[in-house]
Amino acid sequence: MSKTISVEETRLVKVPIEAVWELVSDTNRLNRYIGLFPVNFSPFTTRTQQLIRKAKGKAFGLIEVEWDENVFEWVRESFYTVERNYTKGPVERVIWKVSVDKVSDQETSLTLTGLFEYRSILGKIALNKGVIPQLLTTFAYVEDAVLTAEKQLTEREQKAIQVDERVLQDAEHHLNELSIEPRLVNALVQTIRTESDEAVTSIQPYRWAFDHGFTKQQAVRLFLFASEAGVLDYEWSLMCPNCRVAKDHASVLKDVKKTVHCDLCGVDFELDFENYVEMTFQVNAAIRKTNKETFCINGPTTSPHTIGQFRVPPQKTTRISWNCIEKDMQIRVVKHNFKVPFTYQRNMESSEIHIQQNGIAEAFVMQSPDISIVNNSDEEYILAFEETNWDEFALTAREVTSLQLFRDLLPAEVLAPGMQIGVGKLTILFTDLKDSTQLYERVGDASAYSDVQKHFTSLGSIIRAHDGTIVKTIGDSIMAAFSSNRLALDAAFEIQSSVTALNDILNSPVTIKVGLHEGPVIAVNANGVLDYFGRTVNMAARVQQQSIGGDIVLNKNLFDEMLIEKDTVEVNEFTTQLHGMASPIQLVRLNPIVKGVI
Repeated sequence: MSKTISVEETRLVKVPIEAVWELVSDTNRLNRYIGLFPVNFSPFTTRTQQLIRKAKGKAFGLIEVEWDENVFEWVRESFYTVERNYTKGPVERVIWKVSVDKVSDQETSLTLTGLFEYRSILGKIALNKGVIPQLLTTFAYVEDAVLTAEKQLTEREQKAIQVDERVLQDAEHHLNELSIEPRLVNALVQTIRTESDEAVTSIQPYRWAFDHGFTKQQAVRLFLFASEAGVLDYEWSLMCPNCRVAKDHASVLKDVKKTVHCDLCGVDFELDFENYVEMTFQVNAAIRKTNKETFCINGPTTSPHTIGQFRVPPQKTTRISWNCIEKDMQIRVVKHNFKVPFTYQRNMESSEIHIQQNGIAEAFVMQSPDISIVNNSDEEYILAFEETNWDEFALTAREVTSLQLFRDLLPAEVLAPGMQIGVGKLTILFTDLKDSTQLYERVGDASAYSDVQKHFTSLGSIIRAHDGTIVKTIGDSIMAAFSSNRLALDAAFEIQSSVTALNDILNSPVTIKVGLHEGPVIAVNANGVLDYFGRTVNMAARVQQQSIGGDIVLNKNLFDEMLIEKDTVEVNEFTTQLHGMASPIQLVRLNPIVKGVI
């Protein structure tokens, strides 16, 4: 009697291939829908020269099963395959493949293919009566989602949503009292009421903004207020720089570690705020209950930047078909992290990749419809064909911590004492009141102090409006930070153009000196405040000292990079030696020709 069962079934779905792929590639959501059991996964390890993850659970809530799960193979909007070799339970081995083929712009062919091996009659019964029918429920999952295609939420998922309407309505009322646009609040409330568990448990504000037609700034402001109000909870996801998957999470910045280990890539990596620390949000449990059980963590959705992933056996050649993509890509050997560019060029017929124990033989690989992967080693290699751009929807710690609203609403969010983390490139802006000593002598301490505070308020409003943050004030000076150099310069010009109106409310008129500089900075905890230091900060302070008042001074390289229209500003270039700097530097002094216009 054969101990093998084969299954293959195809159906036509009247949905575009992109939508079908989005549904079936989200394997955690899919497996929960079709009734598979929750799974406990261990980290990846190398066993029998293969990269596998140990997993275990209870089938049908009764039968304990354990297996070695191989890395998924896939090509985006084409197929994915998973192999499981069972070490405990009545089933021996499962290979499952989900394929999608474009029939027309509005039609997709969905094919489910399975090879199942069992150990005993119990395994045969479990497969025929339980597992295989459950897997074939994938068709119903897609068809159910089609009925509610606007949000791709199935009827079964809709019925499972548990929202405390009283608490949600109170939260909605509170957000409306904060002068947030009602349409923003309504959209967030609808997300909480109607979208899937996945959609409300790891929300990226930028992606949410894109999906709902809002700007990034609107979404971040809403999410920060919602977090402060207890509608949403946030966490810091610590992302691996190679596979770009969250390898750890921290509820507050104080818990962020300096280094994190990735079991899949087999490396320890050092965090920075620019790419590897991301702020995500989830609905507060008091408002909506969500299913936190894990059903799958290895599918294509967990690596959205990976277009294709392939297993290549040792001492073998694997041929793959590839749809060439006109964009920058790379090929990476998972775990070993060998990387080469994957270059697009028209009319390439075929190409080869040779992998050895010490790396990829080719300096680069051309995209072609027919690719041969030659594995000259004694272990299985996993090749990932990846987009090189970082996630455009990631709200990084670099961006969010440079917002004044973040610091106002979450003042306790600082690093642990003694911790230093690279932030990447920021634009640091310094201001100073010219001849402030004479100000105190002219009008007295009380009036001068009042003027300085009014000036702080005015400049703070401008900095906030340009998505910057006041890092600290020093006497009558301000140190501010911006994630965008253009917004920093816009803020600088508005500061100078606002001085006339500011002087109308002061006891004595002031002149403001402004300087800015861009470069990498380091984040630290300075007496309970998130502060920045490093050469960029020192340079910005020195550049500001070259201001004579009413002007803006910056590095010439930064000026050239921003391509400022020179007919709107008076530009004076000069070279000077800054205090404490080894070499002279070229600076630019700017004065607006048309008031307030850049």
